[in-house]
Amino acid sequence: METWHRAKWESRYELAGIMRQLSGYLTLAPMFRLQRAEIEKAIVEKSGIKGYVPAPEVGAFGYGVDHAFASTSGRFVYVESLGDEHLDSPPIKLEDDPIRILRSRGDAIYQWVSLAGSPDSLDIEGIDRITQHRRGSLYAENQQIKMERWTSSGGRDFLDRAVITDDFNLALDEINEICEIRGVDPMSLICSREDIVELWRSIPTMHVYSSLRMQRFRNSHQKWSQHDFADLLALSAAIPYCDVVVTERQWCHFAKQAKLDRTYGTLITSSVDAALLKVNKFTA
Repeated sequence: METWHRAKWESRYELAGIMRQLSGYLTLAPMFRLQRAEIEKAIVEKSGIKGYVPAPEVGAFGYGVDHAFASTSGRFVYVESLGDEHLDSPPIKLEDDPIRILRSRGDAIYQWVSLAGSPDSLDIEGIDRITQHRRGSLYAENQQIKMERWTSSGGRDFLDRAVITDDFNLALDEINEICEIRGVDPMSLICSREDIVELWRSIPTMHVYSSLRMQRFRNSHQKWSQHDFADLLALSAAIPYCDVVVTERQWCHFAKQAKLDRTYGTLITSSVDAALLKVNKFTA
């Protein structure tokens, strides 16, 4: 998503080449995929269900773009039209499935094009290359409204409860669905506010996501930006599952304020040198 925001192919290819060299296409599953498995694990453990074995396909680390997006079509999403609520768009008509064509050229080509894009212009009819920017802008507007409302309505405790409630409500459908599958009464899990907080803390990606949002909301002099959404999603998956996370100073500060580095035993730093020192200790 991020590399495709670069319109000049030379810049995209240089960055993508470094990413391919460093990672070998080892990728981290997205937050929404990890969170469902975490919710199920938390429900099973809290309910005392015996013999629980998590599905192998929900592991954090895997290979390639399909794992990174938890999709059989990688970074691509099939839609009927490219428009939004303010602009109507005619239906997309394709003579052939571009994903099928791309896959037919072999895995190396599929992975590289997914990461680096085409050397030609990416402004191709029927392809939205700035999806993350579009989603990020809408997200930032929504968060700004919430920040102004929540920071003016009460103190720190009110803000924390508002954020936890907001994120917990988004997960309720999955919680109820998993409870139904497992034969658990969802109300037995959340009899009180303390129960909700306990369940929230036992879902790592949600806990990290909410904790970072709390700290971001407290930084009320700085408006939310479109980049915040991508940063939150990436860090919410990386912090609980990686040994070392290198990120911007702002997010590094927020994560340490929330003690996420201690909670998950993760080195969170804005310094590449500090990260390399830690990696060298691992491999020594």
